[in-house]
Amino acid sequence: MSTRPDAGLTLIEMVVAIVLTAILMAMAAPLLTHLVRSYVTGAQGADLATAAGPAAARMQWDARNAYEMTVTNTCTLDLDNINGQTLEYYHYAGGRLYRNTTLILGDLLSPGGACPFGPASGGPVYAVVYDFLYTGPSGQGHLAVDGVLSAYAYS
Repeated sequence: MSTRPDAGLTLIEMVVAIVLTAILMAMAAPLLTHLVRSYVTGAQGADLATAAGPAAARMQWDARNAYEMTVTNTCTLDLDNINGQTLEYYHYAGGRLYRNTTLILGDLLSPGGACPFGPASGGPVYAVVYDFLYTGPSGQGHLAVDGVLSAYAYS
């Protein structure tokens, strides 16, 4: 580098500066990619949570103010006697998208009769279904709930 005050950069100095800048950018690229990917994933989760709106907030409130009993056998939901509506919401956990379907139920049946839970104090039963399968042709009116079923009711 020249020590004269009126001298500019030489060609070699410009090439060295460009090469060093390229090396630094190559080192920073993976970090920037990770930051952008994290931001996009978080933004997608926030959008889905916002779209779920009151349903997710209500479910969380109900879960905090409810008792829970776990049914390990398979129950069948009688859709003809359903009371209320079906609520769905989505959430991100561990980088994956999950769908939770909440059915406000009027009647649950098991192969041996009624499922071993019911509403407390006359309140509605909330069945949080994480995995569900339709039984028979479409429109038959029954839904098989496979796996662990958590039922929430007002205490």
